[in-house]
Amino acid sequence: MTMKLKLFSVGMVLGIFFLAQTVSQAQTNMDEFLAKWEGSMQFTMDVVDKMPEDLLDYKPHESAMSFQEQIVHLSNAVVGMSQQFLGGPDAKSILEAKPSNKEELKAHVKLSYEYAMKVFKSVPEDQLGDKVEIYGNTGSKRQVMGFIDDHTIHHRGAAISYIRANGVEPPRYRMM
Repeated sequence: MTMKLKLFSVGMVLGIFFLAQTVSQAQTNMDEFLAKWEGSMQFTMDVVDKMPEDLLDYKPHESAMSFQEQIVHLSNAVVGMSQQFLGGPDAKSILEAKPSNKEELKAHVKLSYEYAMKVFKSVPEDQLGDKVEIYGNTGSKRQVMGFIDDHTIHHRGAAISYIRANGVEPPRYRMM
């Protein structure tokens, strides 16, 4: 075997190895994110479970959202941002839902998170780095997914403070 052929062969093997590692790492990262997303849904459901039904309209200040409004807002934002910035299918029926009790609120949370999960899974790996316009900024689709997650954490945290303000022990934090 000539030296050029040996170098070419070694280069090809290394190239295939690094490509396989990159694809494997990207898949692991998405799998990890989706597992975290599933945990986020369950934690949000736990938060809704903890708030007594008669306190769903509680708000700490007249200018604040109520507990129920916090949960509906975070759920609708999950759907709206997934649809608008990640190319999700029409979700008008989810976005127009008006949950009026705890069971309907939990069903809305579940439906919203599941919608986003389907959208997240539908984004091809090679498009996660694609840039999109989001609220006057530019970010990758991967960053949009992170932003959606951060937004849910923010509003779920506010909802947890409402639970505590009413003397109820919030659910234990869950990572996944």
